Amino acid sequence: MPISQRQIPTQPFLSNCWVARFLFCFLILSSVVQMMSCTSSKSVIYLNNLNDTTPSTIREAKNEFDNAIQKNDQLWITVGGSNPLDLIALNSANGIVPGGGSTGGTSSSSSMIGYLVESDGKIKIPYVGKVQAEGLSRLQLENALTDLFKDYTKNPVVNVRFLNYSFSVLGEVRNSGRFPMANERTTILEAISLAGDLTDLGKADNVLVVREVNGTRNLARINLLSKDLFNSPYYYLKTNDVVYVEPVKAKFIARTGIPQYLSIVAVGLSLLITIINLNK
Repeated sequence: MPISQRQIPTQPFLSNCWVARFLFCFLILSSVVQMMSCTSSKSVIYLNNLNDTTPSTIREAKNEFDNAIQKNDQLWITVGGSNPLDLIALNSANGIVPGGGSTGGTSSSSSMIGYLVESDGKIKIPYVGKVQAEGLSRLQLENALTDLFKDYTKNPVVNVRFLNYSFSVLGEVRNSGRFPMANERTTILEAISLAGDLTDLGKADNVLVVREVNGTRNLARINLLSKDLFNSPYYYLKTNDVVYVEPVKAKFIARTGIPQYLSIVAVGLSLLITIINLNK
């Protein structure tokens, strides 16, 4: 038989050896990408080095906390005592606005005015005049006003509260926004909780806190994963603080589902090899 007429065996479109090598390399690559995308538990668990922290250390951090009154703060000041007639006059400047400031005037809620700490750091008290407030803590102002009101009523009891205390949480959290502070001892962990916690892309070890003090903006980086958080002066938030959570750099590899797609492609190649072998 002539050579031209002989039947020369043809090679399959993909030889088993070549496909096996390709599939092996592909599976190795997929495994490497998956390992790169895995996140260590220490990079997501808050306060993961807290094992050797004693309660006394935490109490010390709380005792050192002090939140001073600042300019433009709004204070709700109430006075109690033995003479009800005197108390009406002393409490007259707090004021309540019906409707909560609504432009339509249809809301049934009310907004308290209180005392404004003016640009000179003082508040105006009826029958007393201007009283220094800036730089004092809430308890210090209560004691100062108690001494002043002794000349106007019998057995005065003064209560001071903040009206405009709030903070903002932005970035990689589930519910960003501005939140009111129930008291002046709101922690950064409580702030993150109110914002719905960090998203999967949130960088917990480098949270930015922006704080304005006497017209100067201070920036601080907070590590939510470390026990040193308790000793930070930014552990307790102050009014108008801004908390910003940055995204992680590897979010596109770790969170977009690429490793899952690689696994699907690998399964598809395995099926392709099986089909080729069956058609031989």
